[in-house]
Amino acid sequence: MKRILFALTALIVIILVFNKLIYNDRLPPNYQALRVDVNRNKAVINSISIMDSNFSDLQVFDRILKDNRILMLGEMTHDDGETFRAKSRLIRYLHEKLDYHIVLYEAGQYDMWVMNKEMDRPTLQLPKQSLAGLGLFDFWWRNKETAPLITYYQKSKLSDKPITLGGFDIQFSGRLLGDNRAKLLEEFCLKNEIDLKNYPLLKKELNNLAYLTLARYANRKLDSTAKNQLLHEIGKLKYALWASGRGEEHRIYSRYLADIKANYEKSWSYAAGSMASMHLRDSLMAQNLQYQIDSLYAGKKIIVWCANIHTFSTAYNKEYIPLGTYIKKKYGPQAYMLDFSSYGKKNDVGQIVGKAGKLAIENIFHQTGVPYFFLDLRGLPDTAPLKRSFVSVINQGIAEERKWADYIDGIFYIDLNKRPTNLKR
Repeated sequence: MKRILFALTALIVIILVFNKLIYNDRLPPNYQALRVDVNRNKAVINSISIMDSNFSDLQVFDRILKDNRILMLGEMTHDDGETFRAKSRLIRYLHEKLDYHIVLYEAGQYDMWVMNKEMDRPTLQLPKQSLAGLGLFDFWWRNKETAPLITYYQKSKLSDKPITLGGFDIQFSGRLLGDNRAKLLEEFCLKNEIDLKNYPLLKKELNNLAYLTLARYANRKLDSTAKNQLLHEIGKLKYALWASGRGEEHRIYSRYLADIKANYEKSWSYAAGSMASMHLRDSLMAQNLQYQIDSLYAGKKIIVWCANIHTFSTAYNKEYIPLGTYIKKKYGPQAYMLDFSSYGKKNDVGQIVGKAGKLAIENIFHQTGVPYFFLDLRGLPDTAPLKRSFVSVINQGIAEERKWADYIDGIFYIDLNKRPTNLKR
């Protein structure tokens, strides 16, 4: 038995030493060049608090965004509380100093329209602090990190420079809109003398619209014939609403029904999270966003809030073209893709978890000892090491080696992130 224990112990020691030699001490071949480039070009950010009015550290964006019209603000995951704070302060600066008055989220096109309308003139009798739940996913409003930004949006509505909020996603996003979703559609149809009895299956499922995006639920409720009938009725009602008028409400309800139909087709055809599903969704989000940029907000500066991967200016792979690729192709240098990255996260007891792997550039970022800084990749010369391939965890914490300057224009680095602090329901 002692011999066996000794052999196992020796084997474990060998494995640990081998792991250290092969992995832990391994560095990128261009490590020193990257380190010099990072330290030379980083612009230190002093604060990520929206309450900090000393904007001298953010003035670096004045030059970079001089001829910019569309700023896409990413995030590694939808669970990065410090990123939410940084984006909030940046939005305040862009609004007050650089005339960005439109903020569009990766959230439902219709849901965000209702939310914005309610912030302008409330009609649904919801508490003021809950209005954001009509349009935004919970992770973007029901926490202490984004609460000051939501308050800032609402205060802007009373100023001479109000912020208009919108969305471009095909998904349902506003959980607090759920109880009113069917009611609002019925009321609009009634106002336009459209009888929902002519759309029997849609009328029957009107209170289940969000649930039907879940493939397993839809498969239990509807067979293939019923699914085709529902899609047909939605398309038919969309046309009826479009033909009944040309006002703002007609436009948004027509686009709302188109989004519902597209969302069902995506959810019923592709596995959630698959490349095919993401590819279709991003192509449809691109259509919605381009429509708003060109028609609703022509000539205005726009902030786009979404995940990092949706900002990518180059195809992610052969199966998936992100939203940002469509935007960059159409608007070129007028669009700037700014992504957020971190070395790791602090958990609830202050431990650092989810650290970037040894090869990731976030290790070099961490070694600077600077809590927050910005790197303008677009402005670097083509010979700069940061313009070449390097490993980063910028996409959802996954270590990937890419020529990142082809995918994004800048990196906003937050050394240690943390989970948002949820507000009580």
